[in-house]
Amino acid sequence: MPEDACAQSMASDKRRRRHAGRGGLDGVPVAIKDNIDIAGLPSSGGIGHYAGAMALRDAAIVAQLKAAGAVLIGKTNLHEAALGATTDNPWFGRCDNPLRAGFTPGGSSGGSAAAVAAAMCVLAVGTDTMGSVRIPAAYCGIAGFKPTRGALALDGVMPLSPTLDSLGLMAASAALLAGAWHALTDTAAPAVPQVPVWRIALARDFPDEQSAPLAALMQNAASTMRAHGIAPLEQSLADVPFTGLRRDAFILCEIEGAAVHAAALAADPEGFSPQLRAMLGFGARQAPARAMEVRERLLASAAHLAALLDGVDALLLPTTPQAAFAHGMRVPDNQADFTVLANVTGWPAISIPWGRDASGMPLGLQLIGKADSDAQLLALAAWFESIRDKTTPAIEQ
Repeated sequence: MPEDACAQSMASDKRRRRHAGRGGLDGVPVAIKDNIDIAGLPSSGGIGHYAGAMALRDAAIVAQLKAAGAVLIGKTNLHEAALGATTDNPWFGRCDNPLRAGFTPGGSSGGSAAAVAAAMCVLAVGTDTMGSVRIPAAYCGIAGFKPTRGALALDGVMPLSPTLDSLGLMAASAALLAGAWHALTDTAAPAVPQVPVWRIALARDFPDEQSAPLAALMQNAASTMRAHGIAPLEQSLADVPFTGLRRDAFILCEIEGAAVHAAALAADPEGFSPQLRAMLGFGARQAPARAMEVRERLLASAAHLAALLDGVDALLLPTTPQAAFAHGMRVPDNQADFTVLANVTGWPAISIPWGRDASGMPLGLQLIGKADSDAQLLALAAWFESIRDKTTPAIEQ
């Protein structure tokens, strides 16, 4: 949107010269994932069938950004239908990770993460159903925030799974995300005590915990916390069915996604890739009882996780079991094993960069908070960034 962006920028300059700026987002360049409506632009959801579908109205989040004076620079690529985590899109092209050519930026909000990591914008908006903001944030070495479910309205966002969907924000740091959050929600940042008093549960007994990169990441995070005044509380996750949760959440995406796209798929099956047709076809074939069983299991798991984290402010664990990998490699089944926890519970979660793997690609450290603790979680993540920058993590293995 070059012409619009220039006009918005000049209008912002004039406002600020008159000391009439609209706050912390006035003049800030923002990119929008292409499953979020901007009036007068196509809104494809990364699906060929919808490539020419023009949005008539702004999504609620876009209207908020415009009212705050943000400069919308354009729309970003995504994994087809937001149902995947590589952003190798069959209709709109493959998105590369700006940190290494030929590598995935993750997904489904891969284009938004890549835009931030390439310094094309300060802030980007994505969606997060099983980790689709936090996975690309981790892979691209930036910060990605999924707020409490419902904290940002989904009006004007193409759904995938209404049960699990959430909007999310990406920026170079949690501190920038905190500023954007307070501008969007018209809230003040909480006071951060000089002596840290947060109760942080350090995850133990999770899948791949003993792999060299993840073991080093968790050990480094724990020792860095202790060095700055917080004694982490260890929390075993041995009885959390990570694989089962991820599978159930994915099945629910297929079931609910099939309902979302049923009419379009019937009218124009060739407008959907064979892989997406297969996934949505599987979802459409499931009996209502199957969907009910999946939802009941997810609700039970959410209640179990809430009990595990009773009495703490946040759970700390890796964002993903691996760093970004080359396009064309087999996609790891477990990409969303750790991120899906926050979608199942509806809790806020944030990924920040924390060290690198043996190949030099960034790793993400994830903090999951309680419902409606968004401001506190952002403040906590910004504090983690500050102690990380004082003691650079030596995580390379």
